[in-house]
Amino acid sequence: MIRVGQVAGAFGVDGAVKVVPLTDFDDRFQPGAELIVEGETHRVEWSRRRAPGLVVKLHGLDDRTRAALLQGRYLEIPESAARRLPPGSYYAHQLVGLPVATQSGTELGVLSDILERPANDVWVAHLGTIERLIPATREAVVAVDLEAGRILVADWLLEFEEV
Repeated sequence: MIRVGQVAGAFGVDGAVKVVPLTDFDDRFQPGAELIVEGETHRVEWSRRRAPGLVVKLHGLDDRTRAALLQGRYLEIPESAARRLPPGSYYAHQLVGLPVATQSGTELGVLSDILERPANDVWVAHLGTIERLIPATREAVVAVDLEAGRILVADWLLEFEEV
């Protein structure tokens, strides 16, 4: 499953929900689109922009109480419905779990999380109890090789740890 949005809370009294989009494809929330919440498929009845995200009305969700119970839950699509991304772009589920190493071969651990930040994403790698934060920028990430199952990052990332 691929997460395309997260429910931020109920909106109004008719079962609509506030959604934080986790996708660049806005049509995922257009009327008729199907989204899965907690294993249950819902068709989008309507949606509209509302800062900082969207308001979405899902078929079968008809009251505020039920909508409020979905707060924090994810709106998902099956992996088979994923769109092809341009070269150099990746879905989070493709990256999480890959080993991370520097160009010179120093193991930094396994990518465990991706934090979305305003300037750029930050990748979190764990090696035992050590956590490393890696800026997801062209300067820091040298290569992502999905076929080989690894991520290479610049050696300079370790220079700051010595301070």
